[in-house]
Amino acid sequence: MPRDLDLDFEFQDEEVRERSARPAQRREPSANRSRSRSGGTRRKKNDTTSLIILGVEIVVFIALLVLFFVLKSKIVDSDSSAQTDSGSQEASAGSNGVNVESNDFSLTCTKVQLVMDANNETAALVYFTFVNKTDTPLAMSAVFPASVTQNGADCPEDTNLADTPAEITNKDMQVSGGQSVECCYAFKLSDQTSPLTLTVHDNYSTFQDIGSTEIPIS
Repeated sequence: MPRDLDLDFEFQDEEVRERSARPAQRREPSANRSRSRSGGTRRKKNDTTSLIILGVEIVVFIALLVLFFVLKSKIVDSDSSAQTDSGSQEASAGSNGVNVESNDFSLTCTKVQLVMDANNETAALVYFTFVNKTDTPLAMSAVFPASVTQNGADCPEDTNLADTPAEITNKDMQVSGGQSVECCYAFKLSDQTSPLTLTVHDNYSTFQDIGSTEIPIS
């Protein structure tokens, strides 16, 4: 009698399918492990790259901070030096009152005297030594005019002196280059006790007050 072989074939097909299915199930974990390893490797690489970038940013930030403070210190030192030089010039101009020394001129206040004028009012005689170092003849009154204040008020020049010293006219006399002259200003005072403030104005180059000093008279 003929045998039915279809069943045997079906059985073999099922065994083949079962065997083929089993390895697929075993390989599946292997594929997952591969993916997990590759994922972990990528994470490690990404973490390393991030750390390197962070380190570079920190180094650049520190370098910028150092550069900023270095430049700031240089600017501060430069400003301090300029202020020191300016302060030294101002102190030099004002340290000796109205005594001025420059490349062009020299002016020294030598003495101050109190006298009575023709109206029997108190006057102050302020004496100077003026030196012209330029090549142009110039007068002391045109270069360094002087003024006096007392109690905050200007003292006018006194032209009504009982005894006029020769130095009064010398302040308006032209002095040749390299020559010196003794000059004098006379000022009418309001009283004989209040101190005087003597100021010299630079009428030649800066057009500013270059020297001022207080003179006690009591």
